[in-house]
Amino acid sequence: MNILRYAEWMANDTFKTTLWCVENSPLHEAAKKTSITVVTIPRHRKYFAFGKAWLLSRKLKMHKVDIAWIRDTRDIDTCGLAVRINGHAKLVYQQAMQLGIDKRDLFHTMRFKRIDLWISTLQFLADQVKKRTRFPQDRIAIVPLSIDTQKFQNRIPNAVAKDMFGIPIDAITMGIVGRIDPLKGQEFVIRAHAELVNEGYPMHLLIVGEPTRNEGDDYFNLLKTLPKDLGSDKYVVFSPFRTDIETAYAAMDVFIMPSQGETFGMVTIEAMASGLPVLGTNSSGTPEILGYGNHGLLYDPGDSETFKMKMKELYGEERRLELGLKGQKFATEHFSRDQVVSKLRTLSIEILD
Repeated sequence: MNILRYAEWMANDTFKTTLWCVENSPLHEAAKKTSITVVTIPRHRKYFAFGKAWLLSRKLKMHKVDIAWIRDTRDIDTCGLAVRINGHAKLVYQQAMQLGIDKRDLFHTMRFKRIDLWISTLQFLADQVKKRTRFPQDRIAIVPLSIDTQKFQNRIPNAVAKDMFGIPIDAITMGIVGRIDPLKGQEFVIRAHAELVNEGYPMHLLIVGEPTRNEGDDYFNLLKTLPKDLGSDKYVVFSPFRTDIETAYAAMDVFIMPSQGETFGMVTIEAMASGLPVLGTNSSGTPEILGYGNHGLLYDPGDSETFKMKMKELYGEERRLELGLKGQKFATEHFSRDQVVSKLRTLSIEILD
């Protein structure tokens, strides 16, 4: 729901903001609970939805839209054609995923030509655009995703939070937050954690998250039985996802980002804003977020020995505090709501000039 969060923040700034979404979609249902103006549109095909594009262009004119901002690649064709028919509105695309293949062919070049501003959330994504497309480099901007950093800095005491999760208040606790999925790396962490416990580092492990609905619970069931098989079950706590996620971070002493392909880990910057030291995989967007080791530690995916070595390093309170403060400072300076909205305001003025 990043798009809804941004819409609210920008509406509270200097933007007149309207959220366009498919009727009765999860985004639409969530938007109903806010004060954001919502316009519903019909679902369209990814390509060649000429009729829907024409209708959208009429709505853009009716609502006097200056900038149409999209995040889904499925909207590029229809919205790109709509703004061209409209003749006034500019199209901004915020890149959410990595470019897995080369897109320098004529089809993609013509498709991307309709975009007036391409926003990448990290430098490594912008570099992919430059390398794998023919999109003009002077129309690429880097604006990271953002959070309300104050929400995570004003957290409850660590001991109080641990008690809420049934964790001993003096137990050093590593934590994971995110969807329960094989690609998210929870199994790796459970196995490495059990080895640490057996090696004399009796840390607790808090796993917060749920599997995607209607996609089966086999992996989740494996995770829940694995600690008992490994003899570490009394040190492992599972918790469903919670809306007051800052409480989960408050119960942790170290945050783990074990996903191998995380483009931009929102939970990583939330943990950093919470003042937690972060240990993450040296892959995708995580190294850049962690300053390539400057304000967070890294290990190669699947390398349990390095993972354990870094966790033993963070067993000491002084090192945890040092790294946590570095990460928190970086998150406040680069990922805060005010910083990002300010950048978007400047870019909006520039493309409308």
